Amino acid sequence: MIFEMRKSVAALVCAGLFAGVAAAQQVELTLTLAYNVFVVGEPVLVQFEALNTMRDLLDFGGKDSKDALIVEITRGGQYEEVTPFNDEPMAGAFQLKPGQRFQQKVELDKWFPVVEEGKYIVRFVVVHDGMRYESVKKSFDVVPGMPLKEGVQMFVKRQTQKRLFKLVFWSRNQTDRVFLRIEDDPSGKVWDSLDLGTLLRSSEPKIDISPEGEVTVLHHATQDAYIRTVLWSLPDSVEVVERNNLLDPEISASQRVKSLYGEMADDGADNKKKAWWKFW
Repeated sequence: MIFEMRKSVAALVCAGLFAGVAAAQQVELTLTLAYNVFVVGEPVLVQFEALNTMRDLLDFGGKDSKDALIVEITRGGQYEEVTPFNDEPMAGAFQLKPGQRFQQKVELDKWFPVVEEGKYIVRFVVVHDGMRYESVKKSFDVVPGMPLKEGVQMFVKRQTQKRLFKLVFWSRNQTDRVFLRIEDDPSGKVWDSLDLGTLLRSSEPKIDISPEGEVTVLHHATQDAYIRTVLWSLPDSVEVVERNNLLDPEISASQRVKSLYGEMADDGADNKKKAWWKFW
């Protein structure tokens, strides 16, 4: 009986040792989202990180490599699988030696259709020697944003096509930010939404669309400044060509008046006391 008990204890110890070795032989995967909420059309930026804690070499993307990097996304409460529309690999061919770390930043919307409103769940997976190693699942929401203003662009040579510009805002890190959403009708194409910066909602933003395709957006960013953004919107392209910070005209004028009165005061009674400033 004593001999059998010792055998069972030894078996348990061996099993524990093997389990510890197996646990150490793995790939540590991390997935980090830039934000938890994205506006429709905004690039869904994510960073993948893999640490090879095994003794094996990991080989990805090579001609004869059997290892694989996979991103899996599901949508909604029913965990509906989101199928990628881009077959290109998210990372080029590379090898990961024991102890080495891999990092890659990716815009998920360039591979997956994640422009529809709703909740998405994403995870990072590495497959090696028939084993799956998975990161912790992360969720993010895609929202339309709160509407501010809209504009429509018509194309002379493509009368069946029009482009919708939607100014919306969303609170991020306890600060309101304004976004420009751009969509084509009737094709339904969604262009990258632009984060135009902080928004002061005390005044309404302005959007101007010229017949030549120049789109100008002016919005109040802080108490004393506006941001002016200029785009070229052509039938097959959208490009930001200019961004400027402009002082609020009223505050700027007030500051100039104060400065003027300050200079006049300096030239008055205290001028004799402060004359040495000019020669310092």
